[in-house]
Amino acid sequence: MTTAKLRTGTRMSLDEFLALGETEGKWELDDGMLYIMASGSPDHQFIELEFGRRILDYLDALEAVIAELYHEMTTILSRELQRAPEPDIVIILRERRHIVGRSRVEGVPDIVVEILSADRNRDLVRKRQLYAEAGVREYWLIDPRNDTVTPLELRDGEYAERAVLGIGDALTTPLLPGLSVPLAGIFGHRRRPPRDE
Repeated sequence: MTTAKLRTGTRMSLDEFLALGETEGKWELDDGMLYIMASGSPDHQFIELEFGRRILDYLDALEAVIAELYHEMTTILSRELQRAPEPDIVIILRERRHIVGRSRVEGVPDIVVEILSADRNRDLVRKRQLYAEAGVREYWLIDPRNDTVTPLELRDGEYAERAVLGIGDALTTPLLPGLSVPLAGIFGHRRRPPRDE
């Protein structure tokens, strides 16, 4: 199957999807249907890298390895349901690091981070549903348009908002004790590219 002929909406199996290998942009499988997105804008990429860097700085400062962080890694949530998104960031706690393979995550991450892009509805509705059904403990929605972060926590199979954090707040989570990411340092960063409209 050549990637040149593939379009969003193409039906394929998980094995066919995984056989595609490296692709341009973000390619995801959702209930056996291909979903293709363009690479993130400069603002999207900046925010993704800054969040990742600050979380990695926190992890590196700890004596013990408590978690691992990956950017844009295919994550097989369900072979049976043919679901393999590519979150902007996945965080996997140490005791579950066995789900990380050479080229993908095969299992449910502890934290998934998505930066809202042009198709905001996909992140706000569909991915919220997919991650909740899979059992992802926390789902962080980063909204560059409004400079907010909404950490969602899984409770009884559904996500509940812990808060909507703005530029004056710091992101924390009970899953990573001691982590505090001041949002002003990212959303108000002097090198931040022009934001998406």
